[in-house]
Amino acid sequence: MPMKPVKSSSKKSPPILSHEFVLQNHADIVSCVAMVFIIGLMFQVTQPLASLFIAMQHNITIEGAPENYYTSGWKDNLGVFFYILIGIVIHAVIQEYVLDKINRKLHLSKIKHSEFNESGQLTAFFLSSAAWGINILVRYEPWGLDISSIWKGYPHTFLPFILKFFYIIQIAYWLHWVPEFYFQRIKPIEYSRRLGYIIPYFFAVTLLYVLNFHRLGLWLLSLHYLGEALVHVERLLSYSEKEVWANKVFSVMPGVYTLIRLAISAIASYTFVYGLPQETEGLEMTSGNYNIFVIRMSMLAGIVFLQVYLLVQLFKYRASRLPEEESISATKAKKLERKQRKPVESKKSKKESKKSGDEDLSDLPEADQDQQKARIRPGKVKP
Repeated sequence: MPMKPVKSSSKKSPPILSHEFVLQNHADIVSCVAMVFIIGLMFQVTQPLASLFIAMQHNITIEGAPENYYTSGWKDNLGVFFYILIGIVIHAVIQEYVLDKINRKLHLSKIKHSEFNESGQLTAFFLSSAAWGINILVRYEPWGLDISSIWKGYPHTFLPFILKFFYIIQIAYWLHWVPEFYFQRIKPIEYSRRLGYIIPYFFAVTLLYVLNFHRLGLWLLSLHYLGEALVHVERLLSYSEKEVWANKVFSVMPGVYTLIRLAISAIASYTFVYGLPQETEGLEMTSGNYNIFVIRMSMLAGIVFLQVYLLVQLFKYRASRLPEEESISATKAKKLERKQRKPVESKKSKKESKKSGDEDLSDLPEADQDQQKARIRPGKVKP
């Protein structure tokens, strides 16, 4: 008899360079492109070109300084491009090895699945960036914890390596979300909502970097990321059905979030209204001085407006969650009542059955009562 062909259980791999192939293997493709730049550092011919993309550019050596300092310039765009590639690879690693494994256990709907992935990615970024920013403030810069150092000596055109690298990574991260719309198959309906926070983040970080408000930006971004991380942690817990922990974070979140927004507004107001006017005022693009009234007030208005907007969005979210919390607490209370009623009702039913049995026996004659009791309790019949 002719043998039947054995069907392979594995799915057919899509054709190379097809649409599906790129989507499935985009992390490997992008990592290969990034490796080309890294390998270029090993050869003397390609090292100058590769270093433009990987190393921080526009470095300046100051006599007596313990380290090299950097300024901003057009070559930073090359570094942003390279770290966009790194951001795509890290995004795929977090998605595949962390979020996808959790999603398989949760069995979420398509909408909640997409929102869970979004909150997971943002939580990882916000927490790491906040920790990095606080680390720079505490350890790497002597001016970090001195609030007056935010404006003293402005314009701060010279950046230490770690601070310049921080801003390049921030700009690259928010830009890497644009190709992720394609790689993660995000629906066009969600574009407007996601671009609604990606574009403001990109412009805010870029303006703080280009206008030499680096120290102020480090303070504001570190605080802001802490508040946003708290919001997305609460969402992750609610999607994961960890209601107890989600409710704890949800109860703490409004107070902490409001304090962070007030702190950001206070630091920005004090810097733009009181601190910077004490320094040299004037618009000198060659020296990097943008300390004029119009720029200061525009930056302050944008920061304060953003804080008010975020607070309104938080309380809207809280108001939408309150009916859910009330329904959940009501169902929990009903379940507890049912559990408490069951043993009481069972005891009552047993007692009533015994009473009814005794009453039924009392209605019978004495001989019939003895026979009935003997059936119920054999061996205990009256003589």
